[in-house]
Order: sequence, then C-alpha cells, then structure tokens
Amino acid sequence: MEVFEHPYYRLNRRLLLLVGQWPYQDKFDRVFRMCFVISLLISFGVTQISLLYTNGNVDTLIEIIPPITSLITITSKYSMFYISRNNIKNLFERIIKHWKLWESKEEIDIMREYSEEGQLLTFLYTSYIYSCMTLFLLMPFFPCIMDVIVPLNDSRPLRPIFKSEYFIDEDQHFFPIYFHMSIVIVIGITVLISADILLLVFNSHVCGIFTAVGFRLEHLLKSQTDLTTLLDHRSRRMCFEHVIRTIEIHKRALEFAELIESSYSFFLLFQVGSSLVCMSLSLYQILIVLKKSSEAFRYIAFAAAQLVHIFCMCYPGQKIIDYSSDICIKAYSGLWYEAPIEIHRLILLVIRRSLQPCYLTAGKAFIFCLESFSTIVQTSTSYFMVISSVH
Repeated sequence: MEVFEHPYYRLNRRLLLLVGQWPYQDKFDRVFRMCFVISLLISFGVTQISLLYTNGNVDTLIEIIPPITSLITITSKYSMFYISRNNIKNLFERIIKHWKLWESKEEIDIMREYSEEGQLLTFLYTSYIYSCMTLFLLMPFFPCIMDVIVPLNDSRPLRPIFKSEYFIDEDQHFFPIYFHMSIVIVIGITVLISADILLLVFNSHVCGIFTAVGFRLEHLLKSQTDLTTLLDHRSRRMCFEHVIRTIEIHKRALEFAELIESSYSFFLLFQVGSSLVCMSLSLYQILIVLKKSSEAFRYIAFAAAQLVHIFCMCYPGQKIIDYSSDICIKAYSGLWYEAPIEIHRLILLVIRRSLQPCYLTAGKAFIFCLESFSTIVQTSTSYFMVISSVH
C-alpha cells in the first residue's frame, strides 16, 4: 500500500492507524486500539450519566447534553468505520485503480490538482479542530493565569473541562480527572477528524474524476485538425473506443460517489441531529455565562467548532452536486454534434445521465449542500430562541 505513503494520503493513514481503523492494519493491533478507544468513550459517558443521576435538575441536563451528543457523534462515526470497513477498503482500492486509468498529461494533472486540494483541506481542517481542542483543554488553567495577572486574596479554584461525577473530591483529585478527560477528548477528536478528512479526500478524488471526464468530453474532437479524417474507418473506430473508455470511467466515478453515499449516509444523519442540539445549547450557554469571560470563551470555541464541522459536511455535498452535473456542460461544449452518429448517441447518453447529479445525504432524508448549511444554522438559532424563551 505504498500509494498511501504519498503526502496526498499520509495524514489520513496515520490518524486511521492511531485509532485502529486503517483497513490494512494488523488485526491484533487494530482490535487492541479499538478496545482502548471504546473503553475511554464508555468511561466518559458513565461520568456524565452519573452526574445526571446524582444531580438531576434541568440546568445539569442542559449542561451535559452537548458533551453527550458529541460523544454520540464520535461513537457513531467510530461505528461507521467498523460497520462499513469493507466499503472503506473498497474505496481505497478503487483510488489505486483510478490512478491507472488516465492517458494524457492533462488528465493526470487534473487528478493531482484535486488530490492536492484534498490534502490542503485535510491539513486546514485538522489544524483548526486541534487548535480549538488545545484552547479548550487549556481553559481550566485560566484561573491560574488570572491569579498571576490580577491576583486576589484567595487563589481562584481550578474547574474541570466538563462537569462530571467521579464520586471523588474534584478539588483534591483535579489533575487525575483532568488527565482522564484530556485523553478522552484527544482520542475522541482524533476519531472525529479521521472520519471527516477521509470524507474530504474521497470527495476531492471523485470530483477530480468528474473533472477529468468532462475534460475528455470537451476535447474529444478538438484534437482533430480535420474532422473529415473521422470518415476513415480506423479513425472512427479509435474515437469510438476512446468514448467507450470515457463512459466507463464516468460509470466508475458514479459508482465511487454512490459507495461514499452508502458508507456515510446513515451515520451523517446522527451527526446532523447532534450538531443541531450542540449548536443550540452552546448558544444558550454562551448567553448564560456571557459575563464570565473564561466560561463564555469555552462555549464560543465549542460552538465555532460545531459550525465548522457542519460546514465540512455540507461543502463536500455541494461539490459532488456541482462537479457531477458539470459534465453535461463540458460535454455539450465539445464538438459532439460533429461526431459520427454512433459516437453522437453515446455522448448524448452521458449528457442525459449527468443531468441527474450525485448527492451526499443524511439517511436519504437530507441533502448536504451550502443551502442545507444555511438551513441548519437557521434551525439551530431558532431552537436557541425557543430554549431561551422557555427556560
């Protein structure tokens, strides 16, 4: 699998190896890492449920819903890797095969351009989420910093990252509790990032194929200096075979997009629901602790991370729609009408199929696109207003 040592896929490979979800990983190593990750996620869930059991009021419920829903999102994504591991492996193997399909330098350059775009998106997304996570993990030590900058008669108490119930004195055992929460958050965020950036890479790859297919159709006959040469039987045959290969690649791109959809669709439905809840409650909590700068910053960072997370679901969906339907325009822009009748009919079939764009959905009930991103943000804001008015 030396292909995935290339910088285009190196970050994805390393993160998936870390959480035990790389398809080509040693079985014993994968099982060990999976057990470790699952144990950490369960242990954190137990502390949140215990808090609700020992202090079951409305304020506590509102406060633990964001971490619980985030935990559900992370767990669902981790489950997706296990349940859809054959599909994920199939997608990786298809990527290897797709790189061998291209004949011209221009087509290879297109695929490299989109692979570099996927690499850049994964780097930016990973850097942003890990930066937000680092700030979030440093927030409990904000009182210590304030003790130095603006000292009081008494030192400010250290507060845990999340409210939880460990059935021990949190003041005396602050650092063991902080260490446990930090490990859970780091591993959980790594699971989240590894799933999201893998979707970005798959998306950039299939968009590159759609673009290369469009390039082939647009320049199909433009390389012919004299179209009358197509009347020659050998030239007609070569052109016909070239169109057949292009249609076959287009079919593979459609199958790749469908495989992405089937692998991610059901689990993205949980992600949309949890993002709505987390965004709404984070906005409400920001309103409550607005005068407390440290607490407000924590929830602002959490809400901002959720916003970027939602956008990174909708953006790939919009790209698949745009690039899969753009083939129709590219094919129509070529000289298809000058082609012999048998080629003419084949290209018309491609144009007709590309009128139906590919989609990335949440359980077949919600289509991801930029318009959907706006809808999600508006809905979460509406829920925030309702919660504020009721509570």
